[in-house]
Amino acid sequence: MAYALIQIAEELNGVVVGDDNMLIHRIASLANAKEGEIAYVTEKNINALTTCNASAVIVPDINRDFPIPVIKVQNPRLAFIYLLKMFGYERTSNGTISSSTIDPSLEAGFGTQIDEGVIVKENVSIGAGTVIASHSFIGEHVTIGHHCWIHPNVTILRDTKIGDNVIIHSGAVIGADGFGYEWDGVQHVKIPHIGNVIIGDGVEIGANTTIDRGTIDSTVVGHGTKIDNLVQIGHNVQIGEHCIIAATSAIAGSSIIGNRVVMAGGCGIINHVSVGDQALLMARTGISKDVPARSIISGYWGRPHKEQLKEYAAVARLPKTLKEINRKLDILNKEPS
Repeated sequence: MAYALIQIAEELNGVVVGDDNMLIHRIASLANAKEGEIAYVTEKNINALTTCNASAVIVPDINRDFPIPVIKVQNPRLAFIYLLKMFGYERTSNGTISSSTIDPSLEAGFGTQIDEGVIVKENVSIGAGTVIASHSFIGEHVTIGHHCWIHPNVTILRDTKIGDNVIIHSGAVIGADGFGYEWDGVQHVKIPHIGNVIIGDGVEIGANTTIDRGTIDSTVVGHGTKIDNLVQIGHNVQIGEHCIIAATSAIAGSSIIGNRVVMAGGCGIINHVSVGDQALLMARTGISKDVPARSIISGYWGRPHKEQLKEYAAVARLPKTLKEINRKLDILNKEPS
């Protein structure tokens, strides 16, 4: 499927600047777009156009020169949602009712075990020695590696790729849509999520943890990372190798976590934040800005742990300090003038 740029502009109520007959074959993110693909920018990240390899870009309606053909619109983010629908990424029912719980297209390795009540959709590949326990759901085009253990009631949604020796505990959901909406003046419009989730080798994912698919690209969890129960990982998050993420932590969309990072229980990271390699985030730390490598961070909002301890110590000394101040004031007041 391909559309001329002028066709796309008409659908989006936009204006083409440049070659309006250029054919667009696919939608892509700004960072990964290639020839024949279209992406979008907002005023916030418009300078990223200088390194963009897309054939065309949806841009805000502003006065400036652009190095490639563009479609100018009032709200590029909202226009991109409608473009996703135009290219057929909005999911619809196929109108069929299946009596089979395991699609015959399944490719299963030697020694694969699939317990009762499991649903496996079409074009799934499961490696040798992997166990899929009761009542789990495996969506379309999922790939699961060798010697994995998928516990009961796990949901792995379409296009997810899971490496070897991965453990996923009960209630986990891998590949749900991210939490993304754009206001169109009347209502919140849902942003379709057409990316996927990639889980590296040796990862363990705790019970009731959720890992959202990318909006266009992938949400990634690196090799050897261990994730506790009740953790939320948002769309497009990139987590490095051999990290530890403890229970009830949450990482908002498009944040980047380096290698061997430790997040203690209850940590929260806002979107578009980077955490450097081997950083330690102590329990209930809130991160609102980039964290340097090998930092020890604590508090809400997070700051270097030594600073936080000094502040706690100062607060703890306040009653004694106030008492001493009052004592000296009493002495001064009793002295003859």
